[in-house]
Amino acid sequence: MREDLLQFIWQQKLLLKFPLQTTQGKPVSIIKTGRLNRDSGPDFFEARINIDNTLWVGNVEIHVNSSDWLKHQHQHDKAYNNVILHVVFNNDTPLNIPTLELKNYLSPSLLATYQTLMHSSLRIPCENIIKLPDDIVLKQFMHRLMVSRLENKCALLNAELLRYQNNWAKLFYITLAKYFGMTVNSEPFQLLAQLLPQELLAKHKYSRAQIDALIFGVAGFLPSHNTDEYTALLNRDFEFLKHKYQLQQMPVDIWKFAKTRPSNFPTTRLAQFSALVFHSVHLFSKLMEAKNIKEAEGLLMAKPTETLNLDALHPVKHLALKELGKPTIYHLLINVVIPFKFIFGKHMVNEGLCGQAIDWLELLPAEKNSFSRFWLNLGLEVKHALHSQSVIELSTNLCHKHGCLNCAIGNHILAKHA
Repeated sequence: MREDLLQFIWQQKLLLKFPLQTTQGKPVSIIKTGRLNRDSGPDFFEARINIDNTLWVGNVEIHVNSSDWLKHQHQHDKAYNNVILHVVFNNDTPLNIPTLELKNYLSPSLLATYQTLMHSSLRIPCENIIKLPDDIVLKQFMHRLMVSRLENKCALLNAELLRYQNNWAKLFYITLAKYFGMTVNSEPFQLLAQLLPQELLAKHKYSRAQIDALIFGVAGFLPSHNTDEYTALLNRDFEFLKHKYQLQQMPVDIWKFAKTRPSNFPTTRLAQFSALVFHSVHLFSKLMEAKNIKEAEGLLMAKPTETLNLDALHPVKHLALKELGKPTIYHLLINVVIPFKFIFGKHMVNEGLCGQAIDWLELLPAEKNSFSRFWLNLGLEVKHALHSQSVIELSTNLCHKHGCLNCAIGNHILAKHA
């Protein structure tokens, strides 16, 4: 038995169907369970309970055993002076506090289902017994999951923001580069952006060849021999710029081509990233000010240099160079632009910007990944990006940690067995 299950039972009002009484035989009627307290002090504040026809207003403390009150030294803590009811699973030590013992009220089916969920080794604990709540509950739950995911991303970005001395544009540039590499090449792309500061690239915005030379040169892809006129130009430019700025080159084997589609080859993504760097001015500010998704999409579109010979830079067969496709732009919007809109809105105390971030997720198509496919097979509709991001949060931060008591689906399953 765990205390968090008892808190769940109390909070979800699963006891209301029983005629309750204290361990001293006095009738108990729950009018208001109170407000759950996540910090120190009693578990529930501001409860309203009728005990033996007397209305009590105060706090409720929950323990597995009544002796836990003494074990936790609550008798010496003034914060517990206003406890009006002690709710326990097992009354092993009678105390001078109105006590409600639950072990005779709880359904064996509820306890068995809880144990099944807590000890499940399945990818999703409730996979074999899943029952989805109604659409209104699910919609609210998915929205809460999405906000939680954005908040978690905010915490990570806030830490990075301190590292970059609150330079929003610099952090955005490095984060954008990271997601340009997708999952396979995210780390090399992030390293490239750190080795090639945005300020340095800005000095050469007038020359597309020099931007290409800097990016492919630092990435380690420029060959020692020249196979065509443009590659020769890149080599000459990089040789000069490398010495001028004392640039460090990355080992070419850090980039991964295996198990990567040609459209996601790092050389292809570098060409597209270079085009975006060359074409964009004040990209972060413009994306934060973008009024709609179409405007944001346009800011992320840039056609690579037509004279780039990628086959000469790495011995794999490349596709014809094109600007970023819609799926990649959506990937950047979902994982970079929208989280930055949300966190920037938080910093600027701009609720409109935070709301816009969430609204955009409902307008973008759902991502096609293992999470969305898995939940679709379990009967959960994944209609748009807010849903696909929500099921990632659900899987990683609730299901994988057996957080069923904090999950609307887990709550619904347990309530069915109460």
